[in-house]
Amino acid sequence: MKVQATVVLSFQAKSLAEAGTVLDDVLARARGRDDVDVSGVEVVSPPGDRLVSLPALSASPTGFAAPVPPAPEVTNGA
Repeated sequence: MKVQATVVLSFQAKSLAEAGTVLDDVLARARGRDDVDVSGVEVVSPPGDRLVSLPALSASPTGFAAPVPPAPEVTNGA
């Protein structure tokens, strides 16, 4: 039987670099398993009162590039 699951990770980091390090570690452990296939990663900013822009993710050594949704346009109401 094949089962597909969506996993939501929630953690706090002091910087995007620290968050990337944590995420890289989690994904490396998942890729290290023979019974887990990491097929995609979606990174979104947390909900809040201000817009947070996330940088594009570069390809990992294994050639996997995570898709990053485009940032919404912000207008001043004009």
